[in-house]
Amino acid sequence: MKVCLGQINTTPGDFKGNLERVKKGIDIASAQNCDLIVFPELTLTGYLSQDLLYNPEYIEASLSTLEEIKRVSLVSNPMLHIVLGYVAMNPGPGKPYVNAAAVINQGQLISEYRKQLLPSYDVFDEVRYFEPGFEPACFSIKNSKIGIAVCEDLWNDKNSDDYNYKKNPALQYRDLGVDLLVSLNSSPYVQGKREQRFKKILDISKSGLDIVYVNQIGGQDELVFDGNSFVVQGGKVVLVAEEIFRDSYPIFDFQESGMESLGSKDPVDSFHELKDLLILGMKDYVEKSGFDQVVLASSGGVDSALVCMLACEALGSENVHAVRMPSIFSSEHSREDAIQLHQNLGCWDYEIPIVHESIVADLNERYAIHSNPLNLVYKKNSEKKYNPVADENMQARLRDIYIMHFSNAYRAMPLSTGNKTESACGYYTHFDMNFSFAPIKDLYKHQVFRLARSDARIPSNIWTKPPSAELAANQLDEESLLPYSILDPIVMAYVEGSISSFLLFRSWCLANGHVEISSDKIALQNWLESAVASDQYSSLVSLIGKMEYKRRQTCPGTKVSKVAFGIGRRIPIVEKWS
Repeated sequence: MKVCLGQINTTPGDFKGNLERVKKGIDIASAQNCDLIVFPELTLTGYLSQDLLYNPEYIEASLSTLEEIKRVSLVSNPMLHIVLGYVAMNPGPGKPYVNAAAVINQGQLISEYRKQLLPSYDVFDEVRYFEPGFEPACFSIKNSKIGIAVCEDLWNDKNSDDYNYKKNPALQYRDLGVDLLVSLNSSPYVQGKREQRFKKILDISKSGLDIVYVNQIGGQDELVFDGNSFVVQGGKVVLVAEEIFRDSYPIFDFQESGMESLGSKDPVDSFHELKDLLILGMKDYVEKSGFDQVVLASSGGVDSALVCMLACEALGSENVHAVRMPSIFSSEHSREDAIQLHQNLGCWDYEIPIVHESIVADLNERYAIHSNPLNLVYKKNSEKKYNPVADENMQARLRDIYIMHFSNAYRAMPLSTGNKTESACGYYTHFDMNFSFAPIKDLYKHQVFRLARSDARIPSNIWTKPPSAELAANQLDEESLLPYSILDPIVMAYVEGSISSFLLFRSWCLANGHVEISSDKIALQNWLESAVASDQYSSLVSLIGKMEYKRRQTCPGTKVSKVAFGIGRRIPIVEKWS
């Protein structure tokens, strides 16, 4: 049997574009005399369509696109079977729709499968829209019996997620004696997930079940899909589709295969894969939103430097506008570092100095003049407590205004440059993260440094100097917060592990190996054993909880971790636990 894997980049609601990608795959598979082509989950509608599914015309468009595929199949190679995902109506009781996979051959729907296991954790909420299926579905090609699964169907045991299902579709197909199982997937990227997929699917195949696993590629809002579609034959991975920046249609012939195992890709490549998927997530978010230009504030710091580099890779340097906005507290070396970065990358460079002192003085003078129609008596202004941090933050607020002006004037999408560690602690001025997209929103600070060090175009001084917001004289991040070698593990344990007590955090670090996230393991170890650690930890965790209101107002950014600040993390803003 000859199989084509349709690893494509779909977009919710782009029925015309999604159809063209499918038709291209059908043409390729037909020309190569393939027996079967498999596309990702919800191929025609795109994933995640969310509440667009409540629009009746949306569902009609899905069904009419399916009819068009049937017409296309009439003129394709008659031996070709097309398997793709779409939204079908649920004729019975329950939710209005089903997450379906159709098998089409010579203009006919010869089989239909309804996804049985519907995830409702992290970013997934399929039980909101879909009624689960209950039965397997099989069809035949030549002398082979083929079964169909959709994504979660092969993840019956969630293990660490403690999300176990009562049914196991993979076992159903084993009992039916199928020769080949095809799996349609829209599985978003999370660091380390690729290896988990390989292991899980290989475990399923141990009974002699061959598997074709097709996953989509591309960015969709906060998610990015990494593809990595693969074929398992005889318990070995024999094909991996590694292309992520464009649609690919690799072909595998089961009859001609020598069953040479490819294994999984070398784990040392995983960090390079992270960089590529951050680029892909940004590229798709910007371009699918109808933009081709971006603008960002470039300070000479490591965060903005990394965002600038990723933007140049995603969109081309000629479409990236980097604005330097020094104030009286900006160091000369930061200015020089940013200029050198922009020259190395080949992007646009602008300098717009920030003059904030006169604005602050004028505002405070005007606030000192009281007026009230009820003639109420106010306390003297000198008795009011004044927060000097407001003077510092005025610089950041002015920078936001200048970036937004450029965005409005020249139609360039504004990028935020904040990272996950700082976002957790609210260590940013309120509107700094309120632009259109935050490419490194889900990166811990040590990941930012590591990615910055990996690109020779980012001047070494940017990632060797101590991080600073430069909003006051001699200001350093780690004097306001704990060192990042300690702070990163605290944030990761709190956000991804739901750990909020010092004793549990200490055990998490020492017993479970999560100390690996620290950029300085000795410093973390010494801090864990210090007398002040418990009180500092409690204060910091309380701060993270209180900053939920700021994080809720931030723009989307690409999710790459198990739990990101975004649609998958649902914490009340007003609560007393933290």
